[in-house]
Amino acid sequence: MALGFGSNKTKILSSAEKFVQQGKLQNAIAEYEKVLKQDPKDLTVLNTIGDLYARLGRADLAVDYFRKVGDAYSSDGFVVKAIAIYKKLTKLNPTALDSVVRLAELYTQQGLYNDARAQYSAVADQYLKNNEREQATGILKKMLELDPENAAMQAKVADLYLKLGKNQEALEIYFNSAQSLFQRGAVEAADEALARVLKLDPKHTQALLLRGQIAAESGNSQAAVESLSKLADADSRPEVVRQLLHAYLQTGDFEKADPLIAKVMAEQNDPSAVTTYATALLDAGKAEQALSLYQRYAGKFLPSHSQALIDALTASVSKTKESASDLETTLALLQKAEAPAPSLCEVQELLAHAYVQSGQLQQAADLYQVLSQAEPQNPLHEQNYRQIIGRMGKDSATRELSTEEREQALMVDALMADEFEAAPAIVQEYSRDLTEEINSALTDSELFASYNVPEKAIAPLEQVLPKAPKDIRLRQRLASMYSRVGRFADAANSCTALAEVHAAAGLEELAAHFREMAVKYQEQAAGVAATAPMIDVNARPSGARAEPVPRTGEESEFRASSAPEQLGAAPPPKPSI
Repeated sequence: MALGFGSNKTKILSSAEKFVQQGKLQNAIAEYEKVLKQDPKDLTVLNTIGDLYARLGRADLAVDYFRKVGDAYSSDGFVVKAIAIYKKLTKLNPTALDSVVRLAELYTQQGLYNDARAQYSAVADQYLKNNEREQATGILKKMLELDPENAAMQAKVADLYLKLGKNQEALEIYFNSAQSLFQRGAVEAADEALARVLKLDPKHTQALLLRGQIAAESGNSQAAVESLSKLADADSRPEVVRQLLHAYLQTGDFEKADPLIAKVMAEQNDPSAVTTYATALLDAGKAEQALSLYQRYAGKFLPSHSQALIDALTASVSKTKESASDLETTLALLQKAEAPAPSLCEVQELLAHAYVQSGQLQQAADLYQVLSQAEPQNPLHEQNYRQIIGRMGKDSATRELSTEEREQALMVDALMADEFEAAPAIVQEYSRDLTEEINSALTDSELFASYNVPEKAIAPLEQVLPKAPKDIRLRQRLASMYSRVGRFADAANSCTALAEVHAAAGLEELAAHFREMAVKYQEQAAGVAATAPMIDVNARPSGARAEPVPRTGEESEFRASSAPEQLGAAPPPKPSI
């Protein structure tokens, strides 16, 4: 800048302003140009000249001056001022798409994404109208960079790519959209996007994988199989093998699942996959196959995953307890895993019972003898052992009950035979507290009975009996328990009380039946020697090793029978050996 220009500039600017006031805009521009010759970066003067050319209708010249101002503001970091200038530019000439793009870029810098999207969209539409496909493609890419997580925008851009014949670009956008939607939990929309990908490329690996995962997580195992089985290299992908295995298990296709479990174990050595497979087999009623699976891969569990094997086998007992061969396999596996004594005893007790049911008395006796030594605090094992020995004719001190004695011991349990089920119930009403006390006593008694300890099952009933001496459920349960422990006189008293209650209710047939039972119990009481009561070894062992615990919502899994829901109901009779 020359010396003295400051004073001269003031005069020039004053002269230019007078020309503007006089409407002599061209003369004003000439004066302002004099300033620019000395100071070409005077943004105020540049902007003013642009305004004057705009007023003269010379948009072409105005655009040049405004662009210089806008670019200068932008390079100096004054983005807001630059936006204001470019808004002038786009308003002055909306078809100047380069200015619109620059405005969109400035909006993006400022974080005004909605405004930026609007500008880009306008440019893209204009390019498409002009059939300028390459330019439109560049703008569409900018739009995706601006908001890569906007699934709706992705779909729109992908559709435009298809119209432009850019199928590969459209495919990539559809897949990225599917991933984004899936991560946000929009599963259905993600699946739709994947369907578009697979329409363009039916063998798209990542799309098949993701679609299979979505189907599996949605519980549609058949769809998962259809997607994953289309992968050409499925066998070489560990994650695909596992997903396919899971899908086959859910659909019950064990034939196709079997080679996959072998592959998983060979390549990944994951015992949890065996447990998952075995559980599916057990749920499908294929206990023998499940145990065979554990046998095949037991070595994979030991020794580092021994507890996992023990837990899995213990959980499977509820599905295998009816089969002696299955229990034998379970016991052998538990012993191999060095399971703790309680787990072994539980299976041994169930196996002993299964042996009795199948007539394998010697094997049952041997197991009860083992149990007696393992759990000397439980007298039931010794009693069961002696009873089986007696049945086999090896011990005169214990013998099998005669048919008449078995019938007498279970007379109360037989009350709910078909001919009595239709009898009307007797309603006995008590206070709320007493009702809860009776129900609690019955629950505790039944739980002890399920553990095959009838002596303890009697105590809670006798505690509440004085408060409700004629309660049908208490008397019926007591008669049953008394008969099982050999207290036939007490059983007779309970039957007499039951006869009185039913007679008073006009149910003479049931009353007569109870009187007949009372007489038989009295006769049996008179002829019974003072010996230890015999234990019914056919009573199904519960498998529990500890004292009863407070009842929970899942207690029914451990109980041998459910408490009667109506007055007068009794559990079904249990067979005796």
